Amino acid sequence: MLIYIVAFKLIISLVLAVFNFRVNKNTIYLTGFLVAIALSGLLHYFAFMGDNESLMAVFNYHITPTYYLFGPFLFFYVRGTLTDRNKLSQKDYLHFIPAAFSFLSILPFYFKNWDYKLEVARKIIDRPEVLKVWNEGVLYPSYFNVIGRPMFFMIYLIATISLFLRYNRSLAKYTPISAQKTLIKRWLVWLISLSTLACASYFAGAIMFIFSDVVNKELVNSSPLGYLTGIFFLTIPLLILAFPPILYGIPIHKKGKRKNFEHKVDASDVYSFVGKSDDPFQQDAKYILDHIHEEKWYLDPDFNVDFVALKLDIPKHHIYYCFNYIIKSKFTKLRAQLRIAHAKALLEEQKNQNLSQEEMEAIALASGFGTLYRFISAFQEEEDTTPMEYVKKL
Repeated sequence: MLIYIVAFKLIISLVLAVFNFRVNKNTIYLTGFLVAIALSGLLHYFAFMGDNESLMAVFNYHITPTYYLFGPFLFFYVRGTLTDRNKLSQKDYLHFIPAAFSFLSILPFYFKNWDYKLEVARKIIDRPEVLKVWNEGVLYPSYFNVIGRPMFFMIYLIATISLFLRYNRSLAKYTPISAQKTLIKRWLVWLISLSTLACASYFAGAIMFIFSDVVNKELVNSSPLGYLTGIFFLTIPLLILAFPPILYGIPIHKKGKRKNFEHKVDASDVYSFVGKSDDPFQQDAKYILDHIHEEKWYLDPDFNVDFVALKLDIPKHHIYYCFNYIIKSKFTKLRAQLRIAHAKALLEEQKNQNLSQEEMEAIALASGFGTLYRFISAFQEEEDTTPMEYVKKL
């Protein structure tokens, strides 16, 4: 049963990374944290519950460096959630030194022959206490990882808790007080609390494993401490199902029927929705619209959400939120209408009902469309007529 739960955790982690990375890159750290603890769970299963020496040989020692990524990934995720930033500074890469040090220490084991790895795996499966003395490390004894893994994780948890308490006041910057503040705090409290309980129980279990005279599979598998550790670690990915909005790092939309947006290009119509909003991101929405209209970014063929995020230094998930729930328009829809409005003005200036393909293509490019085909397609979708038919009606 445990193997299926751990596999589920890996699937959740990968889905989380694939579907949320483009919108909220901060989730990559949460994914890394979940993957690291899932790999650790698989190794525990093959060593203490399974009997497959091939799989044990695959996971044994090879994934040792991931033990030292639990803490950094959790720390980066919590910090990114609090500060709404996902980039790492040069100093942040120092957090990966323990993992790199572990990799270098165990590197020779990667190149040992398969038969030797199978032999080591069989010895561990038959007598798990071998882990207390067997050494494959070059820079330090590899059995130190038994106690070093939870110890390093605990150090980072202390730093993470300190970080959360220090940044707690910053959540109050969203005024009026919104549901997002409550959601973030509740999510992080649950995540940090479960991680702390899992680490503490795991740390206690590792100490008992190291200092016990007799260690066997039956004793480990029947240990209440082992059950608690497994429950705590396996509950962490399930939290995502209870807090799905947190994956996007955006405020919760107020309950109720969503108003339809007429998609008017006129700035006054667009701003009217923003003006009526009491959302804490209202000013961000107005700031985005101001720059789009004043700078006419939509005339650039490369104009997209990434373009806006880079220009204004606003997280992409905030931009999506502003368009969907405050501006009441899809980004691509408003972009197309602004471009078409510009193209219509150019067509009206021509006052020529016999525009050549080259002239029409020049108008398309000047309006921000990459190709004439895209221009005609978008124009027909919005105006229910082609550009040439529109010109003839002038």
